Amino acid sequence: MQSLNSLYFPETILPRHLRNCLLLLPDSLHLLQPSEPAGNETDESSDSDIFMDQGICQVHTPSLLGKDRDRFIRLIEEIKTRKDSFAEQLSSLTLAHLSNEQGHGDHNHQAIMTSLLGGPVPGDSDSEEETQKAALWQARLVLTLAETLDKEEAELAVTLSDIGNDELALFQDLKGETEHESTDEDDPFAELMRIKANLSQPRPGTVKRRLQAWKTLYASGKLPENFWFWMTGQEEAAELLISDYETKSGRNSVPLLLLDLPGQIYMREQDALESIKNFQDKAAKVRQDIVEKLTAIVAMNHLNIVDPVALLPDAGLLARDWNDLIEYCFPEERFGRKKLDLQFLANLSLDQLIRDEAADSQTNTPCHGIVALYRD
Repeated sequence: MQSLNSLYFPETILPRHLRNCLLLLPDSLHLLQPSEPAGNETDESSDSDIFMDQGICQVHTPSLLGKDRDRFIRLIEEIKTRKDSFAEQLSSLTLAHLSNEQGHGDHNHQAIMTSLLGGPVPGDSDSEEETQKAALWQARLVLTLAETLDKEEAELAVTLSDIGNDELALFQDLKGETEHESTDEDDPFAELMRIKANLSQPRPGTVKRRLQAWKTLYASGKLPENFWFWMTGQEEAAELLISDYETKSGRNSVPLLLLDLPGQIYMREQDALESIKNFQDKAAKVRQDIVEKLTAIVAMNHLNIVDPVALLPDAGLLARDWNDLIEYCFPEERFGRKKLDLQFLANLSLDQLIRDEAADSQTNTPCHGIVALYRD
């Protein structure tokens, strides 16, 4: 019986309601993490949940920090808690790099990286090893601070969600005749509306910067297996990865299968796990058909012609049977609805794509990849 193990990108921590939806198709969901947990502790993101305990969700750090881990963790804590010049510089620099290209701050950036690495920042004349070490440190920082930013925005979203439309309308009425006397710059109500609207909108460049950091971390070491099924809830991240593939391969990705998934599954851990297993039991036949056919497709030899109809001729029937079971187990009226859009990337594995290797440089590995975008 075939199993389907998936790798999620570019986030390194996944909200549980999203994880619950994605796990309806694959048998396991794997994530990268910037630093390994200490030997005497569990990773705080797992929160000792049963998904981690049972191996359904797993986390990996391709290149371990080892003896540098404590220094890295102390640095992150300093950024979160300290308000002195060094911490503020580092925090603003790294977070700014999530949304902006390097510019006039290069001098400060080099000074900070000197402190991070415990020595001079690699320059043009330094060894490739030192340059890679610096890039990996930066990637870990970007990913870790992005996690922090995600958590803060999630907490803010929960707080703002408690302010209902009635309260907002009342607040607007209370402004009364003063509205014409104030501007957006000094209007707290306008600022609140701006914050609420922007919470669901990624900052420009954020996803691109985060994906680049994720790719750097991925390429720094090896994972337990060569994952050929990658999942993401970030449309921009999927587009960037596919664009990179199309540039390197000289061909377009091909839509392979479009499946329904719930828009959210908010449940306690045990209830969520039982709901997932209950669905997988009911959908065992169609789910196994999908997994076996996807596995056979990525195991094919080099394809000169990529025809989705020829690759998966019964895609429509598989989607119909799957969607009917999704509606039965997770009614749209209660759980909402999103799509899982499977794009086929032929003649270049996802591992080769990230490591920038030639298509024939690996043996006994999948020749192709599938990127599954969870979208509206």
